Amino acid sequence: MTRHDPGSLDEAVGAGRLFAAAPEALLVVREGIVTQANERAVELLGHDPTGGSIEDLLPGWAVHSEAEFEDVLIRQNGSPTLPVEVHVRQLGDGVTFASIRDARRLIAGRDAAVALTEAEARYRTLVEQIPAVVYSDDGARTTYVSPQIEEILGVSAEAYRDDPDMWLSLVHPDDRATVQAQSDAFIRGEGGDLGDYRMVRPDGRIVWVRDRAYAFRDDDGAVLWEHGLLFDVTELKEAEARVAHLAYHDSLTGLANRQLFEETLTIAMERARRAQLVVAVLYFDLDNFKQVNDSLGHHTGDALLVQLADRLRACTRDTDLVARQGGDEFLMLLGDLAPETADATISRVAERIRAAMSRPFDLHGRPFHARGSSGISVYPRDAVDSETMLRNADIAMYRAKRTDPGGHVFYAADVDEAGSRN
Repeated sequence: MTRHDPGSLDEAVGAGRLFAAAPEALLVVREGIVTQANERAVELLGHDPTGGSIEDLLPGWAVHSEAEFEDVLIRQNGSPTLPVEVHVRQLGDGVTFASIRDARRLIAGRDAAVALTEAEARYRTLVEQIPAVVYSDDGARTTYVSPQIEEILGVSAEAYRDDPDMWLSLVHPDDRATVQAQSDAFIRGEGGDLGDYRMVRPDGRIVWVRDRAYAFRDDDGAVLWEHGLLFDVTELKEAEARVAHLAYHDSLTGLANRQLFEETLTIAMERARRAQLVVAVLYFDLDNFKQVNDSLGHHTGDALLVQLADRLRACTRDTDLVARQGGDEFLMLLGDLAPETADATISRVAERIRAAMSRPFDLHGRPFHARGSSGISVYPRDAVDSETMLRNADIAMYRAKRTDPGGHVFYAADVDEAGSRN
């Protein structure tokens, strides 16, 4: 009587149970015929394949020699129903053990991974093409910054990302305190975007940026991470500055225009009222300028006006204001004058103007002598508002043309104003 080894018998019984209950479809194949199939294989195929050809189930069986391959499983009705992943193991004596796994999840996972990779590539392409720096941070450090930062700020993305202090160090020193306060308020949830501010590139060039940030917060309002865009708005700021300059300055000479002069005069008079000081307006006009334009042309006349503007600026203090009223008329504002010395100070400026006019102008290589007259009004002696100050200076200037051509005249209320220009 043959004795069975109890251990071997138990192992065989256990293996059989595992074979039957395995979550994958398992087949035993001998010389191309399925000799055994577990419950999962029957469920997957819709019938018991035992006794049938393995090639009727897996068309690629005969051409695959590797231990692992992908194939299409043929179900009972003869139609391919689902992709599978097949693992084979040779057991010897023509017996092969096959494990068949539904590959739909694997394919879906691979497809999802491919789709994610493609989406990330598209996103990165988009991000790296827009004319702005895209950045992300977790509140403590920059986790991503797009390569445009090198073109806009002159630093590499790697250096910027690795140095948590670089952003603030690049902010213009005059803007740093304000920007830091705005950033702190933004993190606390008390403020919006950082707005527009200046940054200084390593090469010293100043760049205006517009910082638009978006914070993602937890239930307590703490920032989990921050995403933002940094736009280079330097050209826009320069254009705005040019527009603002043109609104308040003369396009030919670069001097202040009448509007800026009046606004500044009003402020100077208010300051003088509080401090009991004196303000003076000098109204200067070239004599016979029309003849210059008529005989030498407007281009030459413009050249004369530009040189005259430079000379008038040189005759006044840095704190004074010189403006072009229009045509050949100029205005000068002398502010913060001491009452006891005001007239003497004003007269010295007027005499400097006379001396400056005594030198010939260079008009395209040809010397040209010109003459101009000045009228002066003084606050608070002659007027207490800017409009009257300008009118009285105009009256005095016209009287200077008649009585002292090339000189200067102070406004005098007792002089008949009928001689003023109408």
